[in-house]
Amino acid sequence: MIITKETNIFEKVSKEEVHKKLVEIFGKENVSNRSVDLYPYSYDMTECPPSMPDFVVIPENKEQLVELVKFCNQNVIPIVPYISGNNVGGLTIPERGGIIVDFGKKMNKILHINENMMYALLEPGVTFGQLKKHLDDNYPQLRYSYPFAPPYASVVGNAILSGMNNLSCKIGSMGDSINGLEVITVDGEIARIGSCFYGKDEADPDSWWCRYPMPDLMGLFINWQGMTGLITKCAVQLWPKKPIQKIEALAIFDLEDIGELCREMGRTEVVDDIAFGSTELIKMCCEIPEPKIFPEESRMMATSVITAHTENEYKAKKEIYLNTIEKFREEGMRIYPMDFGEFVELFNLRLRCYADLPSMVLSLVEYSGLTWFGSYAPSHKIEELAKKVDEIFKKYNVPLFLNMKPMKYSHYCIFRPIIRFNKFKDEERIHKLLNEIVDTCVDFGCIPYKTPAWMTEKMREKINPGWLKLFEKIKKCMDPNGIFNPGRWNT
Repeated sequence: MIITKETNIFEKVSKEEVHKKLVEIFGKENVSNRSVDLYPYSYDMTECPPSMPDFVVIPENKEQLVELVKFCNQNVIPIVPYISGNNVGGLTIPERGGIIVDFGKKMNKILHINENMMYALLEPGVTFGQLKKHLDDNYPQLRYSYPFAPPYASVVGNAILSGMNNLSCKIGSMGDSINGLEVITVDGEIARIGSCFYGKDEADPDSWWCRYPMPDLMGLFINWQGMTGLITKCAVQLWPKKPIQKIEALAIFDLEDIGELCREMGRTEVVDDIAFGSTELIKMCCEIPEPKIFPEESRMMATSVITAHTENEYKAKKEIYLNTIEKFREEGMRIYPMDFGEFVELFNLRLRCYADLPSMVLSLVEYSGLTWFGSYAPSHKIEELAKKVDEIFKKYNVPLFLNMKPMKYSHYCIFRPIIRFNKFKDEERIHKLLNEIVDTCVDFGCIPYKTPAWMTEKMREKINPGWLKLFEKIKKCMDPNGIFNPGRWNT
């Protein structure tokens, strides 16, 4: 049984009055203060401490949320946005109680697809699976960029937290692919950011096509973990779906080769994406309970996605891809390309499922605990990072689950160690392991994303003081009473 802490935030207004107001705004069937309903919102799979909310509400429209924000700001009651609940960072745990706003149940509509300018206008609750089916059924010539995440995860949540995707090698972070936002600020005002900013009350659905060249206010809401306002609409970029898409596999035997290979494969500009995974991680995906690495076994696998309009274009890209590998082989790297289809038939057919994103890796969540150190990393330090983190995993006798990829043709990289654990038996040991990983990676200049509060507290010791002061000024200006997801980034 998880013990959750209780809070007392109802100094200006009683809980009974709050409940009455919430029922007035959202309707009785969309409000609850029952422990059985609140409990699932009090924790997640990570090591982050649980904390109970006081209420959960299910909004249907932005007008309800405007009323909620005004009421909560007047009475200093925390508001915590929640979508699908599968984040790995404790981001929706209500550290100071208050009201959970569950967007996933009813604010989950695909509002508009602009085929010509290739974007989708979405409510926060739209999932990857929902968007993929809608595009496949109605706009088969377009695609979105999906992360290695379950089909029920939120598109908007991933985008505003700068998650990665299966086009990351080309386009970088999903935060870069947001065209526009509709947000509710602390005074209850509705602001539209991006090319949708024309018009007093509503924007033309076809006006959400870019975020420049007006002053870019998007940064006030991206990566702020809900600390500056409530997002009610988000326009995300779509991409042409090419008729040819093929996957290539690569076995890498020496960990010290990972960095140079990661950088150079990104720089070829011929792959949509290339993802590196430790052999233990690949075995875990194939449901081997306690995956281990054996002598003379490859240390990592990589999968690359190559797309093309014609067979000639594909052959040219494949030639560049193979020539890059052959150059490294001539220099002594122990790397071996293989056909992905043949590889999965020889190794495990289940891997085929994980190539068709979005996809759920059931073995990743078979334990009660799951955590990671997801970070953007300097690409020139990948070799040292991989070696150091491997040593830490060995120290704690934990299989090395490591995922990496180049971003924006190797301008930077994703570096993400992943840990499964038993929350009720092994949490203390795993938290020590994760602490060592955080200290090591931050020392190397890695910047974590989807950060829990205990991690940002450690980061504050190294962050430029001027940045921290500016950050706190902006937070105070945007949220003077501290009602938006308090506790994030130690606010």
